[in-house]
Amino acid sequence: MHRPIVDDILVTSWRRQDGSHFSVTAQWPEEHGYFASHDGRHHLILTGETIRQAGLLLSHTELGVPVGHHFILGDLICTTYPEHLDAGSGPTPISIDVTCSNMRMRAGTLAGARFDMTLRAADRIVATGHSHVTVASPAVYRRIRGERLTARRALGPLPSCVAPRLTGSASEHDVLLSPTDRPDSWLLRIAPGHAAVVNPANDHVPGMVLLDAAQQAAHALTAPGTFVPYAFGTTFHRYAEHGTPCLIEARRVPSALPRTTTVQITGSQDGHPVFVSTLTARDSRG
Repeated sequence: MHRPIVDDILVTSWRRQDGSHFSVTAQWPEEHGYFASHDGRHHLILTGETIRQAGLLLSHTELGVPVGHHFILGDLICTTYPEHLDAGSGPTPISIDVTCSNMRMRAGTLAGARFDMTLRAADRIVATGHSHVTVASPAVYRRIRGERLTARRALGPLPSCVAPRLTGSASEHDVLLSPTDRPDSWLLRIAPGHAAVVNPANDHVPGMVLLDAAQQAAHALTAPGTFVPYAFGTTFHRYAEHGTPCLIEARRVPSALPRTTTVQITGSQDGHPVFVSTLTARDSRG
């Protein structure tokens, strides 16, 4: 699962249906420092992490990817159904139907694929989503990363953070945004040991950090209103590098559905786009 802490592992089992279809089970925790429920409902970031972990699991166990290969996430798209996301009074069992398509194999090992997933709890669909993944061998990854392969995040004084209540965070440690002189722009900040940092030894900022920063930026932009996203789509354009300021910008964009609010967040370094994320929430009045 590429997670160093057992409590962060969400998937519990898997079964092959045929060459491109699989069944995966997961369990969403009732209480968790990072994957905490929000207003009695499971958090959107939990769905994204479940899709990520299920794809990793199947790549390693069923599609020939050796441990030590590198996964390059192209996008992550997800829609949840909030009326079915009640956290309840205990862990929530999740069943996941997975379809793999556009599979590219190299020497019996997956080199790239699209993973489509439908997540159910108590036989009700709670979310659907997909991701595109490219897999690189250690040798290929070394060529891709070059001199940045040995980059590590420097530990030093953290910049000030946005007030946790504005980002939907439980504490300052969880806040990934540092204020700038503009109300719709922030700089990425990462406290040591932040739960979104899947592997502290990564040579770049993990994608889950960027996803979390995006939803925090959407919260901050729409504050003091309530923004609880039920859908998101993120496209990753390049690695977010250590040691270079990452500018996070947010703006409202037209929504495709009535009584919803949509926010688009972009992340950039040195003027180059790193990711674009779009989150949609139902209006509180709706």
